[in-house]
Amino acid sequence: MKIFLKILGLDDNRSEILPGRDREKKKVADSRGRVFGRAVEIAVTGFLAVFLLTGCGGERMETRREINRIYMEAEKTAEDRAKAYIAEKYGMDASAEGYWVQGYHDFFAPYINSNVVVFMEYDGKKFCAGIDVDDETVLWDNYQREEIGAVLQEYFTELYHLPWPYKEDTKFWLESAPNYHTATPTEWREKGYDHSNMVNFYFQEQTAEELLARMSRLKFHDSWLSMEQPLDSLSFEAGDWPVCEGGSVEWNLRVYTSPEAEYTDRSVEYPDIAGFPYFKEWRRTRITDRGTEEEELSGESWNFHSAQNKGIMVISRLPFEIEDILCIREGAEEWNVDRGNGKTEAYRLVSDVYEVTEESPDSYYAAVMHVSGEFAEQYGAPLYILSHNKETGKVKIVKYIFSREELNALSADESNRDYKVHSNGTCGMSSGFQYAVAERKEE
Repeated sequence: MKIFLKILGLDDNRSEILPGRDREKKKVADSRGRVFGRAVEIAVTGFLAVFLLTGCGGERMETRREINRIYMEAEKTAEDRAKAYIAEKYGMDASAEGYWVQGYHDFFAPYINSNVVVFMEYDGKKFCAGIDVDDETVLWDNYQREEIGAVLQEYFTELYHLPWPYKEDTKFWLESAPNYHTATPTEWREKGYDHSNMVNFYFQEQTAEELLARMSRLKFHDSWLSMEQPLDSLSFEAGDWPVCEGGSVEWNLRVYTSPEAEYTDRSVEYPDIAGFPYFKEWRRTRITDRGTEEEELSGESWNFHSAQNKGIMVISRLPFEIEDILCIREGAEEWNVDRGNGKTEAYRLVSDVYEVTEESPDSYYAAVMHVSGEFAEQYGAPLYILSHNKETGKVKIVKYIFSREELNALSADESNRDYKVHSNGTCGMSSGFQYAVAERKEE
């Protein structure tokens, strides 16, 4: 920076000695010079920052130009090409409702992708078509995804002699599928669109084996309300699934005790949270590297057991048995919660005390606790779930119990509203703690 100022003649580090009047003139000049110099310094700093952030060259500008070109081409051709493709393939005049360019501008990580998803509708049915603005041979759509998914689902259920699930979702990817983003933008998802399961062929009652041979990945998400056989008894064989070499097939299978689980089925990674409190079984199995001499078979399975006691349900996940959770009737009828600054709040227990007797061997929850709406409605005051640390004696509030009126008042678009409605309890009961439902005592 000093070099720039010296070049501009604004370096004020001169040390010559001047007479009094000249010294005063020098002070005024130096003052003005410092103000101007500071302004120049800021400008130069900004110039250097812009120079550095733009990539110290034309690479970033070239990326921006390429993304802009894709957007311009999409605006000119995407909807018309998609409509023409659907008209030729299915003989129908579908309407294009809008499009989504897969490439995007990002200050730190711009992404060049010439794929464009066009959102379409015909006779009340919503679907997607995909094009490539640079390659007219790349054309995809998911108009027939239900028909293709039904064939694959039927193959799966018949192969393992399973009842048809009350809820099923089949996802598949073709061997040569373009690099589409997996998540549909919220704006279009809320309008009922989903660009999964895109294919580049016309489905004409091909067999499951013929379909599997074209797919690199296949996922089943199936749920039942009852099963005659346990899920861990199913035997998956790689030879039954002729997917493409290097491909994979994955099963996510679940059994619930209530159809209300449909509203809480949120998470594959944490199944005891997703279906709580209605989970009975969950199994995930995956076969990968199809076509090699050593297919890799991996998976995991959990069973859930529950016990009902006076309106409170406790659910345990194996290897824990439900007997690993004790119900203690004796003990304190009142717990005090430390609120800091020497203040405490007294809570009267309105339930039995529950205690997990075994430590969890992994990061998943060993047990969960659910409080029914009928139980909560017996009390006029708000209820809470408290935890008591047996080692330190400390008590804290771990969950507020919503009343039915409060649950009904939750807005429809609130995050995880259904999960709140159907899991009015607490997850993650841990060994070394006691849990109870309580109401706050009036001071």
